[in-house]
Amino acid sequence: MAERLDDLDLTAFRSALGRFPSGVTIVTTRSEAGTLHGFTASSFAALSLDPPLVLVCLDRGATCFPDFMAAKRFVVNIVTPAHAELAMRFAAKGENKFAYGGFAFDEHGHPLLPDAAAVIGCELEEAVPGGDHVILIGRVRETRTGGDEPVAWYRGGFLRLGERAA
Repeated sequence: MAERLDDLDLTAFRSALGRFPSGVTIVTTRSEAGTLHGFTASSFAALSLDPPLVLVCLDRGATCFPDFMAAKRFVVNIVTPAHAELAMRFAAKGENKFAYGGFAFDEHGHPLLPDAAAVIGCELEEAVPGGDHVILIGRVRETRTGGDEPVAWYRGGFLRLGERAA
């Protein structure tokens, strides 16, 4: 029997959402104590050009949730095909996620992937409740772009992006 919430079939809802390809990011921060934290997010978007704002959604049940709520800065790394396995590790709970991947650090000590499709350094502008997630709104302070194309998440797997549409 399908799981239901307020007369909505949640399995069908998840399946419908899975039909929308979305980008994949690894979002990172460093606590004031110096501990590294991160998670994989496909709910990421540009919010505003003036001022420059982005948003990313974080599950309230994530182990790193309190650390991101206390953080003043975070980094959004847009994942390439080379980061697919790393993104899966950052989507899971437990283990030292930073033991894998070639992380470097920005001038504030926050981890970043130097070979990401793009890296967006943010100051936390606001955290807005959104159901079982919180929407982190970041004021963009710096950006870097890489040479490889990003991947998308589609129907439970990674989708490599091909040629650009005309």
